[in-house]
Amino acid sequence: MKNKSLFGRLLDNKKLVLILSFVLSFMFWMISSDNTTRTISDVPLNYSLSNSVSKDLKIFSSSTETVSVNVSGKRVIIDALSASDITASVDLFSVNQPGTGTYPVIIENNSNMKFDIEKTEPENITIMVDREATKTVDIVSNFSYSPEGYYVENNLPATVEITGPETYVSKVKCAYVSGKVNSPNAKTVTNNYTIRLYDSETPNSAGAQEVSTEYITMSYSNVDVSFRFLKIDENVPFTIVYEPSGEKLKSFYYSVTPSTISVAGPEELITGEKAITEFAINIGSLSKYKNQIYNETFDVHDILGDKFVNKSDSVETVKVQLDFSNFGIETFDVPSKQITVKNLPDGYSYTVPSTFAVTAVGTSSALSALEESDFTIVYDFNGVTPSSDTPVDVPVTINVNTSGLCWVYRSSETVSVLLSTE
Repeated sequence: MKNKSLFGRLLDNKKLVLILSFVLSFMFWMISSDNTTRTISDVPLNYSLSNSVSKDLKIFSSSTETVSVNVSGKRVIIDALSASDITASVDLFSVNQPGTGTYPVIIENNSNMKFDIEKTEPENITIMVDREATKTVDIVSNFSYSPEGYYVENNLPATVEITGPETYVSKVKCAYVSGKVNSPNAKTVTNNYTIRLYDSETPNSAGAQEVSTEYITMSYSNVDVSFRFLKIDENVPFTIVYEPSGEKLKSFYYSVTPSTISVAGPEELITGEKAITEFAINIGSLSKYKNQIYNETFDVHDILGDKFVNKSDSVETVKVQLDFSNFGIETFDVPSKQITVKNLPDGYSYTVPSTFAVTAVGTSSALSALEESDFTIVYDFNGVTPSSDTPVDVPVTINVNTSGLCWVYRSSETVSVLLSTE
C-alpha cells in the first residue's frame, strides 16, 4: 500500500476537519456580518404633477434628473445593491400655481433587503412649473453689406413661432437676425444665421435684453438666408405695346402716370448692352377698345416681373390714359371661306354664315389697307353643351393680319348659333 500524502492524512483526521470547518464558518460569519457603506450613483429621480394640475401646468425644468445615495449595512447586502433597489422621488402634490420652487428628495427602499440611507446628494432639487404658451413673433434683421451701392434683396422669413413657459414666452417681443454679408462680385450669396429672441421690438435700442432660449423651442432656430445684390436705376420709362404684333404705340396716343419708375435689378440688366431701357405695358389684344378715350390701371409687379424690384415709394399701380378718339371704325364682311369650325359635337352639324361682320378700329391708313382676306375666324365648340332646340353660345376667335395700327372691336367673345342634328 502506498503512503498517503500529508493532505490526505489530515482529511482522515475527523477532529481536525471539524475544527477547520468551525474556524472557516466563523471567519465567513465575521466577514458577512461586517458593516460597510457605499454610494450608489445615478438613481433616477421621479416627479410629476397631479392629474388635475397637469391639465393646466407643465414641468419645464429640474436642476437634476438623478441623485446619488449613500447607504450602509451588512457588507453582503450593500455589495449586492443597485440603483433599481432604491426609489428617489419629489412630492409635487401641493403644487397648483406657476413658479420655481425647491423640494426635498425622498428616498425609499425598493427591495426586500435591509439597509440604511445615510445621505442623498443633492438633498433638494429646484423645479420650474409654468403654463405652456405659444406665439408668433416678427423677425427683425440688421445686415451690413459689402460691396456698397447695391439694393440687396433677401428671403429672410417674416416670423417664427416660439413655445415654452408662459413667463419666458411673454417676455419675447421679437426675433433678431444680424450679420455681415460679403459678396465680392455682387452675386447672390447664402449665409446661415442663428435666431435670437429679445424683449424689445427694437433689439438695438438701449435697455433691450436677449431672452434665454434654454426653456423655449422655436419652429426653427437657424435660417439660411439668400441675398441678391441688385443695381438701382432711378428713372426707367414706361411704353405701351399692343398685340398681336407687339408694336409700340406712339406717345401721343397715351399718357402714363407716373411716366418713369425707380427699380433695382441684376447688374447686367441695369448697365451694359443688355440693360433695360423701358418697361412695356401690354394693353392686350385691344379688342375692347373703340375710337374713344380710356383710362386703365396696371399693377406695377405685373409689369416688372420677378427680375426687378420696385424702388419707387408708394407706387403700386400705373395709370394709363389711351386716346383713340381720332381712330376710325370700319366693318368688313368676312366670307365663309375664312371661317373654320372646330370640335363640333358628334351627331350635330352647323352651316357657317355666308359672311361674318367684323368691326375694325384703327388709323385711317391701317383701315384702308385692310381686306376681308386679312381676317381669320374660328368657331370652337370645345366645352359647349350641344342642343338642337335652342341656340348655344360658341366662343369665336377673330384674328387680323396687319402691320398697321388697328384691331378688331368686339362687344362679345361668343356668338349664338343654332345646331341641327344629322
